[in-house]
Amino acid sequence: MTRFKTIVRYSSYLLGSRLLSRVLFTVFFIYAASLLGPELFGALSFTLVTVELLSSIGDLGITRYAARELVRHWDDKELLAGEVLFLQGLTSIIISLGGLVVILAYQPQYPKLQMLLLAMAAVLLSAVVNTTEAIFVATHSFFYSALFTFIGRLVYVSIGLIALYQGASVVVVMLGFLIGVVVEATLRLTVVLRRVTTFSFGFSRAQMVGILKAIKPFALTAAANIIFLRANVVILEMLSGDAAVGIYNIAFTLFVPFVWLPMILQRTVFPGLTRIYATDPGKARIHTWQWYRLMALVGIPIAIGVSLLAGPVLSLFPAGYEESIPTLMVLMASIPLMLIASVGFNTLQVIDRESSAAFASTVAAVACVVSGFILIALFNVIGAALAFLMASTVLTGLLFHLVYKHFLKKNALQLFIKPLIAGAAMLAVALLIWNLNTWLAPIAGIVVYVVVIFVIRAVRLTEIKTLIQDQ
Repeated sequence: MTRFKTIVRYSSYLLGSRLLSRVLFTVFFIYAASLLGPELFGALSFTLVTVELLSSIGDLGITRYAARELVRHWDDKELLAGEVLFLQGLTSIIISLGGLVVILAYQPQYPKLQMLLLAMAAVLLSAVVNTTEAIFVATHSFFYSALFTFIGRLVYVSIGLIALYQGASVVVVMLGFLIGVVVEATLRLTVVLRRVTTFSFGFSRAQMVGILKAIKPFALTAAANIIFLRANVVILEMLSGDAAVGIYNIAFTLFVPFVWLPMILQRTVFPGLTRIYATDPGKARIHTWQWYRLMALVGIPIAIGVSLLAGPVLSLFPAGYEESIPTLMVLMASIPLMLIASVGFNTLQVIDRESSAAFASTVAAVACVVSGFILIALFNVIGAALAFLMASTVLTGLLFHLVYKHFLKKNALQLFIKPLIAGAAMLAVALLIWNLNTWLAPIAGIVVYVVVIFVIRAVRLTEIKTLIQDQ
């Protein structure tokens, strides 16, 4: 099997798992939103975001660093795995205890207090999830990663739906989330110990210090990325309350699947690109150029198509979520930027420019927080989406500059002119058909987009063939 076919297979595992999980989550969130209302649903959403934020910050970028080092030094996998598990365990304990202190100091009212306490237990278990994820990525065991993540989500959604149907407290729903994390962590650890490696803790203090120094840019990037993605929820909670969080989170829930594509590609392509760069930097440059072209071609029709469907889809949601429609449309405008930025991140980390990636992530996170406070105060929920779009623009621009400066030496901006022309044709056709059939309009637009792409030769089949053969 060629590497390209292997990547497609691995990506299909992750994408399939994420797709199934998102279908489950969408059904669950719609049901929860209709029963709980914006305020209680917002409280649940805020709690889940708290887990996501603290788990990602506590990871310190160790997962990404460990995956790379395990690929490079597989003979030392037991010792590396032990070091990673020790660090992940230590950071998760510190983060969860710190969160517990903050929660007890502020004493939020029931049921948020109980949900946040359960959230800290989930953060503690993230050490096992993150460690095993690094091992799965390094060994290309994406099937296990996808399967166990899906099983954990299935357990959570099943308990949540039953609890809501039976009229149980939203705290029981959050307990279901914790049980799902326990199941996922247990399955992951069992497979790693039985099929991949044991954990050796025979490392020295000097080795640990060396790892801590090495992961600094990874840690900064990981923390900045999660702040960039989810800081707006925290700011919304502070300025507007739980109801605003609930309205924003419905839009963000529909937006997130389209962010998975770059994340999945990064995880599946990263080990192969690392090997290619080590042996042939010239070929790695060709791959980078080709990935930029493909992301530009994919991102624009997705953004236009989903934006056109935002109104019809969200009109099916219960009353109170009307503001989610323009919020989703603004969020979708950042999809091409996010896809393009993913290529920049991957490239900089492959060529050992983690500090440059960390710099770009940090600037984008700061831009998101600063603009978030300003725009949310002015425009409430839609302001959160506008802040995300602004930060996405900053991030993509910086990554373009850094990849050009340190590696590519070619201006990739020219790759996006033709996809933009095709995107304009797609939008024009879709708007013409809109009054005849709302659901048919984006489909017709995508057909026109593909036709225009080939007519103006925005895609080169020879380049795609080269990419397939080389991967």
